[in-house]
Amino acid sequence: GCRMSREEHPVWSVYDRLRSARLSVKYYSKKLQQTEKLNFWLEVVLLIAAPSSAVAGLWFWESEYGQIIWKFLAIPAAIVAVLKPQLHLTKKIKDYEGVLSGYRILEYDLMEIKIGIEQKKKYDAPLQEDFKRAQQRERTLVGKNPESCEDTRVKKLCQAEVASELPANTFFVPEE
Repeated sequence: GCRMSREEHPVWSVYDRLRSARLSVKYYSKKLQQTEKLNFWLEVVLLIAAPSSAVAGLWFWESEYGQIIWKFLAIPAAIVAVLKPQLHLTKKIKDYEGVLSGYRILEYDLMEIKIGIEQKKKYDAPLQEDFKRAQQRERTLVGKNPESCEDTRVKKLCQAEVASELPANTFFVPEE
């Protein structure tokens, strides 16, 4: 029979899914961190500007300059107070956490299949079944994407990291 080239071997569907799962883990981790950070700083602005805050009671605000600065602080605080609920950050954070843990499990499962291929030196039927199950789980994850549009800058950063962590030449391809 004619031999398959290394690039055509069916194990590549496993390795490609593994790389894209790793990419999703990295991407959603960064997006989660960004959203948490934004949420944190908006909370800080609201807490500082609240009339009941310890900061509001400082003697400095009683001075002439203090009063001017306080008035300027009140503007962003008012904007944040109006905007923050519209951003649905706590819901977004929860959605990112859900998708992220899903992709972490998927990455782990695909890593197990990769190790199985290396140990058995072949991509046999049981491993192919495991892969089918992993693909079904991935389908449900894709539907849970919390974003309407992707952050291309973050995605590019993550793609570069994945390419250096999982280069093509490190994957085992059976001679079948």
